Amino acid sequence: MLKHYNIAAVMTDSPEKENLQYLSDVIVTADHSIVRFHGRNTKGHYWYNYLYSEQELKPWVEKVDQIRKQTRILSVYFNNHYGGKAIVNALQFKAMTGHLLSEIETNALEHAEKYLSNHGLNPYSAVYPS
Repeated sequence: MLKHYNIAAVMTDSPEKENLQYLSDVIVTADHSIVRFHGRNTKGHYWYNYLYSEQELKPWVEKVDQIRKQTRILSVYFNNHYGGKAIVNALQFKAMTGHLLSEIETNALEHAEKYLSNHGLNPYSAVYPS
């Protein structure tokens, strides 16, 4: 039915124990597709307080490549926003998928990584070394 009406099935990455689409399979049902990263925090009710590691994002690089070949428009949302973690992961993932970061994006990523490091988090920097 989604294909018939050209409605996108949203693919998500979310905590496995919540019985959502943890590391979703690629499901393209429309000429546009949506991938949403919720975070994987399982402590309390704060899924979104999460910083993805490179190893956690890596499987999605291939999936996004598969989706790009099957759809006209692809939107990727990072909703793990607590403390600006979505910004870091979105820019890191953009670079992982082969897109060059602009100077503004590079500066924002470096600033965010430094901020997170100063607050006891260890953001990975394999994609774009600071």
